[in-house]
Amino acid sequence: MLDLTTQILAFGLFVSGVVFGYWRWIKPRQRQLSQSAVGLLVLLVLTLMGGFIGAPIWWVDAEQSFAWDLPPLASRMLAVASWTFALVFFLTLKRPTNQRVRLALILLNVYLWPLALAIVGRHLDRFDFSKSITYGFFVIAIGMAAAGLWFLWRQPNLETERTITQPAPATLPRVWLSIVAMVTGLWGLALFLTDDGPSTLIWVWPGDLLTSRLIAVMLWAIAAGALYAMRYRDTASIMLTAMMVYGVGVALATGWNAFWGLPVRLSYFVAFLSMGLVSAMMLKMQQDAIA
Repeated sequence: MLDLTTQILAFGLFVSGVVFGYWRWIKPRQRQLSQSAVGLLVLLVLTLMGGFIGAPIWWVDAEQSFAWDLPPLASRMLAVASWTFALVFFLTLKRPTNQRVRLALILLNVYLWPLALAIVGRHLDRFDFSKSITYGFFVIAIGMAAAGLWFLWRQPNLETERTITQPAPATLPRVWLSIVAMVTGLWGLALFLTDDGPSTLIWVWPGDLLTSRLIAVMLWAIAAGALYAMRYRDTASIMLTAMMVYGVGVALATGWNAFWGLPVRLSYFVAFLSMGLVSAMMLKMQQDAIA
């Protein structure tokens, strides 16, 4: 359980991280950017720090660390998703081209909006409104979703210098991105529609549709990101990196069950480890092609 001291420490780390992010990525270029562009950078920093700091807490499945009680595997998969988002947003802030920012915004919106709409339409009964974490969850989720959609619709320019049009990625990485988009899109659809399908190879949280949908939206984010990333070599490299981290991370999260005497979901372990390792190979292939 997260006691008051741990909550204060986590909040202090978050505030410190945001201040660091401002001085590192926003202040040096603030004079060259519009107010809208600065606001977009603030959103990127907030998402990066929130994911980076929250992930370790979700990995250990601390009690009351999330707005509803997550099964251990789902909590660890949430942690891996958070680390993946943090990595993508770090790479975006490191060199915020319009294409990288667009990819980050697509990931954020596809992750948040289907889940938010499903919660409002179907799952409000899962939340205990006597707890402060519930209100924190809704404030953060609604705020990030609204800001993310606004900036996706009217994305401000963050490039202070003229950039050369990015070439398309190599053929094999582009084919791999399309395969991952198709598989994760269908897998996410299966998890979003029901929590208790015909095979335990896919549906592992029977009776918990909200948790199933939490995992589904990350798969949809990967699918959407992979489709967009196929257009540019730079975004393809970032998405391949994200797929590598998420794939290997979910495999570790699944294998972690063995330490606690819980069943290891072999289908998840094999599928996501394969995604991670093949993505690493494709990333290396693309880097070799550039060199």
